[in-house]
Amino acid sequence: MKRISKRILALVLSLVCLIPMLGMVASAYEVDLPIVYVAGKYSTIYSADDTRQLYQLDPLLSVTIKENASTLVAAYNTSNTTGNWKYFADAIYDTVEPRYRELKLNGNGEVTNGTHIHPSEAPKAKTSNFYLHDYMFYYDSRLDPYENASRLNDYINQILAVTGKTKVNLIGRCIGTCIVMTYLTVYGCSKVNATIFYAPAVNGVFAMSSYFTNNFYFDYDNFSYYLDNNFNDEGNGSETIRALYDALNGIGLFALGLRTANDVWAKTSPFLLQRLILATIGTWPGHWTMIGSQYEYKNSTLGDKPNEVYEKAKRLVFAGKTAEYAGLIQKIDKYHYNVNNKISETLDNCMKRGMKFAVVAKYNTPLMPLSDRSKIQADGTVELRSMSFGATAADIGTTLSASYIRAAKNARGDKYVSKYLSADGVIDASTCDYPEQTWFIRDVGHAEYPSEINQLFLCIFRSKSQYTVRTNSNYPQFVKYDSANDKISPITAEDTPSQSSDSSGGGSNISNFFKRISDYIINFAIKVLEFLGLR
Repeated sequence: MKRISKRILALVLSLVCLIPMLGMVASAYEVDLPIVYVAGKYSTIYSADDTRQLYQLDPLLSVTIKENASTLVAAYNTSNTTGNWKYFADAIYDTVEPRYRELKLNGNGEVTNGTHIHPSEAPKAKTSNFYLHDYMFYYDSRLDPYENASRLNDYINQILAVTGKTKVNLIGRCIGTCIVMTYLTVYGCSKVNATIFYAPAVNGVFAMSSYFTNNFYFDYDNFSYYLDNNFNDEGNGSETIRALYDALNGIGLFALGLRTANDVWAKTSPFLLQRLILATIGTWPGHWTMIGSQYEYKNSTLGDKPNEVYEKAKRLVFAGKTAEYAGLIQKIDKYHYNVNNKISETLDNCMKRGMKFAVVAKYNTPLMPLSDRSKIQADGTVELRSMSFGATAADIGTTLSASYIRAAKNARGDKYVSKYLSADGVIDASTCDYPEQTWFIRDVGHAEYPSEINQLFLCIFRSKSQYTVRTNSNYPQFVKYDSANDKISPITAEDTPSQSSDSSGGGSNISNFFKRISDYIINFAIKVLEFLGLR
């Protein structure tokens, strides 16, 4: 009997000790103020009758292209024979345009055919223990960011009403940062405790501007590097593809092929590009937000000034059509000159008023080889310099040179620069606008979201003062991501990239040789075409 009593007592004591621990575990995932997540992933758009889904990044476009391959080849042959490249331009347009027809907006940048998104759910009536994904704000990213910012303001007011709070926390991701930036510009930060920009596109996306200014081409030098960094998984035929590339490149045929592609594009684009842009994403004011910002164009081939790039894009897209698209132009001008050109001014004013701010950028995933910048540090979609508000970085696979580091230390001070250099020698964060509030994650693609990074977000939201890269040793400024274990850990000197490039490759898997080569070429071509709808 005594033994049973002791066991019961021990169980009770264990439970008494366990209850506070459970509370600690739960609190690790909770904050005191609501968190509004403005996603970057596109919300699905539905047809007017709500029966069909329309995708802005259209996964069916690749199928359409394959189905029309014979027509495209015939049109190419006709143009190549006759010298009239309008045949080929028309064939491309006729293939792509139907996939985007229902998504197109009118000359005022407005929906006229009833296509729509499913709106955010009514806010939960909670008063405490707020989680990261309690309040997801969904929006039609085609639309004017001012319109989406107004809806975000309404959503925040609803949240405050049902929670009894006076402030919220904001997370903006990718193009969602453009909506958050517009909100802060128009409505201020009186209702915002902290804002986090995660892989932000608010400072522009080079690929988008390249498309809108006809400034991209197939770079055969960087294609080799793209192969090295994106086709290195076992079992995908990369050894065979690598061997074929080396052989063709050795005799000049691979370069000739890409140079031919560039030549064909130069002949075709005058008949195609303007109407293709207007048929796909050119009527969407939401996507003009990613063109012509202050960071991505420093030392860029696009232009020396952000407004120069933006105005160049307008001239190309709206040539001869300014009256037809006057309403749309007015909307995109309003964003560019009142939001885009004043990003730092707006953020600085908000921080002076007590709003906490942080940036989380990604790197070590190369861009597609469609420009001379495809080896710059990026997350596969957005360039590191833009994401990080101005970080200086070596090209992927290299480190910052000793001469650069010496010059940087002479200009800004040895101690100052040293504390912002990544241990892998790739990044100098001292050139960021907000170096103490900018984190970098290595080996994370743009669409990836390591779950552990949520803990950093929660720490920032819980902090009573501005959280910095020095606040918590568990989350230093530079971390790497282990996708196999979904873990992040500090960058070390062991992560320094090799300065050499291994161009060797085997060719042992011959049985599926031609199929693998064909599949790769087709998939790469599809990626290029889907680039036209890149976020």
